[in-house]
Amino acid sequence: MEEKTVEAIPAVPFALMMGAIDAVIGLIVGIIFAIASSSMMSMMSSTYKIDLTGWGILFGVAAIIIMPIICFIGGLIQGLIIAVIYNLLAPRIGGIKLRFKEEGRPPPPP
Repeated sequence: MEEKTVEAIPAVPFALMMGAIDAVIGLIVGIIFAIASSSMMSMMSSTYKIDLTGWGILFGVAAIIIMPIICFIGGLIQGLIIAVIYNLLAPRIGGIKLRFKEEGRPPPPP
């Protein structure tokens, strides 16, 4: 196996990937929040005899739309900060070492 060191991380592609990953997590959290808010509003509607089901659906749809956007922006900023800090520290402390298996070659015997 070949070992290579990551000397620098390109900030923008890394930030976009972090933003995309966080957006997917935000979508999952938004769906969970949508289910929880709609069920809480329907429970409150039956308890207080006020129809709040429409509000639950509105909050749920808003959560599914807004949470991924907020998480994408947060992940983008976080990715930029991480890449810049890594690029500043890697020359001083050494980068992350990664092992790669070469394609077409059998792995070395144990």
